Amino acid sequence: MQRYIVIRFIQTVITLLILSIVIFTLVRMSGDPVLLMLPETATEEDYELMKSQLGLNKPVYQQYLIFLFDAVKGDFGKSIRTRKPVILSIKETLPNSIKLVTVAFVIGFALSIPLGIVAAVKKGTVWDNMARVVTGLGQSIPTFWVGLMLLQIFVVWLRILPASGMDTWQHYVMPATCLGIFLMSGVARLLRSSMLDVLDSEFVKMARIKGVRESVVIWKHALRNSLLSVVSFGGMYIAIMVTGAILVETVFAWPGFGRLAYAAIVNQDFPLIQGVVLTAGAVVMSANFFTDILYAYLDPRIRVQV
Repeated sequence: MQRYIVIRFIQTVITLLILSIVIFTLVRMSGDPVLLMLPETATEEDYELMKSQLGLNKPVYQQYLIFLFDAVKGDFGKSIRTRKPVILSIKETLPNSIKLVTVAFVIGFALSIPLGIVAAVKKGTVWDNMARVVTGLGQSIPTFWVGLMLLQIFVVWLRILPASGMDTWQHYVMPATCLGIFLMSGVARLLRSSMLDVLDSEFVKMARIKGVRESVVIWKHALRNSLLSVVSFGGMYIAIMVTGAILVETVFAWPGFGRLAYAAIVNQDFPLIQGVVLTAGAVVMSANFFTDILYAYLDPRIRVQV
């Protein structure tokens, strides 16, 4: 188990290093940050002075090393637009996104598990067909469109929910549901497929032959083993939620990390873009790392293969 953890940790670190190189390169290829920071009346001397202050007159490899060591310390520089330290903006918005994603996860799993079980147990029936239609729509309809429809229904027509903010539980309903729908669809489809395989396995058939109650077969044998597949995709779910949060938080004006990322891209705020992307990458890779450890703990076969 220790060897498995070390290998996964090294892979995570290498992935983050590659991500840092990619974002460092892309940001510098997309434009000159000095031109964005200086007014139109700036002189050539002003340009060279700003370039020197930002360290952009140094060799590229030195710029990257400075960027990397500063990033490890949590120093992503200051925002071009607000002149505010990037790390402060991240600290202010990331907890808000974590709250939203947590509620979305609760909604998604609360709906997906019973839906996946019913679809698997009632295979080929109208219940199975309905579940497949619902999950298919949930995965195919764009998240931002779902958000706009929720605003139209509950804010414009019914006027029972607030359009934006995060002060009360009502503010969580629409954005968390919007994120949770896509998660619910993916987990339900995965759980259905996994349960069908388990229900058709030899040990389940043997349990039924021995007279084990069907409820025990479903909940103790089929569901428990099927959830391993769901756990194995846990990191991917986190990645989906992080990217989906950008659209959802923008639609509902949620003061979170996703909205900060959108503002950074629109404003071409290079330091903020770098900080946001690296932080998001660290969150996703950490989620993948702990998911792999949990999966290896639940399924010893994974540890043996390493």
